[in-house]
Amino acid sequence: MSSKEEKPTLAGAQIKTRKRNIAVPLDPASFATAVVDIFDDAKEVEGNDQSSLEKNLQAGVKGLDSAELDFSRYGETLFEVLFAGGRMAAGGNVVEEGRHLATSVMNTSPDRATVMSFVKIFQNLVRRRPFLIKALENTLVKLLRSLDFYSPDVWKKLAIATSRIFANKLGVLPDRVLPALLHDRTIAKGTPLDFITEFFQDYLSTEPIDDLVVLLRKARLDERLLDFFPPQKRSLPELDAHFQAAGLKPVVDYTKKKVAEVHLEELKASMTEMLAADPPFPVAELISAAKAKKAEWQLLDADIVKTIWVVLVGTVPTTGKNVQQIKVAMLKTVKTYSKLLNTFANSARAEASLINQVQISCYEDSKMLKVFADIVRILYDQEIAGEDTILYWYKKGSQPKGRQVFQRDLEPFVKWLEEAEEEGDEDDD
Repeated sequence: MSSKEEKPTLAGAQIKTRKRNIAVPLDPASFATAVVDIFDDAKEVEGNDQSSLEKNLQAGVKGLDSAELDFSRYGETLFEVLFAGGRMAAGGNVVEEGRHLATSVMNTSPDRATVMSFVKIFQNLVRRRPFLIKALENTLVKLLRSLDFYSPDVWKKLAIATSRIFANKLGVLPDRVLPALLHDRTIAKGTPLDFITEFFQDYLSTEPIDDLVVLLRKARLDERLLDFFPPQKRSLPELDAHFQAAGLKPVVDYTKKKVAEVHLEELKASMTEMLAADPPFPVAELISAAKAKKAEWQLLDADIVKTIWVVLVGTVPTTGKNVQQIKVAMLKTVKTYSKLLNTFANSARAEASLINQVQISCYEDSKMLKVFADIVRILYDQEIAGEDTILYWYKKGSQPKGRQVFQRDLEPFVKWLEEAEEEGDEDDD
């Protein structure tokens, strides 16, 4: 007789059931009210002066440190209260319900010192809680996208605050914040242009133009300044006139430099194509083409002659060649295109720029290191670079790259020039 075998059991074991993820409902309104209450209760002194404001804000931050608030969940709400006085609805307006902070960035005085009081608070908050940087970024994006709902007075305060946040390196990423300005709806009204102008003015009041350039490059806006202008004003003359009138000459100079770099690359491509043709274009046509680009783009002769040299060097084969062969090839190239080089090496500045470009080219190509002095001699013989320019380069006008090596190689030629000059002076006497 068969009987069913009894299955083993685990005596005393408890079978755990999977817990459901319970979603805690978001309640930013209560958080905002709590923040306002903390700052109101922590108020130490009465008064609207900057000193009183800073003391009260610092006291409020201490109150936040001792409060059990969920900053990781409501970080954006925290910065909305500090910027706007309360929670922000869609479109950037402050929600009317609930209590509001008496003094915030958007309703304080529109000067750097006052706005900086709030930036110091932001700095304290993100240092103690680095995860709040993302919340600060998101709040700034929301504000910048809502600029057309605010008055010019508010734009200015927000521009100063944004400038100080970047100048004091709070960790906010430029590429997450500044591109939010480029919204078609607001660009047509000119709002982003007004904002970025205030931003530049405040930033450059304490920081160098090079730092601003780095900031714009990180935001991928260094080549898009024209995009801030309304379509009907999107031209270089309009850009120059606007920023000149705003006292932002460094921005104008930087923009011209960037535009020139783009045009010089186009000139380089054009000249390379003409020289690569079979047969290459005649020298006269190369000169005419370069002159046309100079007139069209307002390029400097010093920049043009450097570009021409880079193109000419690119036509000289160096692979598998020894120093003597490279020297002969360079001599032939310079002689062939001496008139082209002479056309634009028409001043001491342009000549010095050319020699410096020769120095860079020789430094960057190891096979040309030993021909630098020979090239300078060729330029002198072809009357492209004058004696005074060569002596100036040797004494104080050279680039750092390979300076000592090139000066040593050129020293015999320089001595010959100096001796020839002394002999000439004696003959004159």
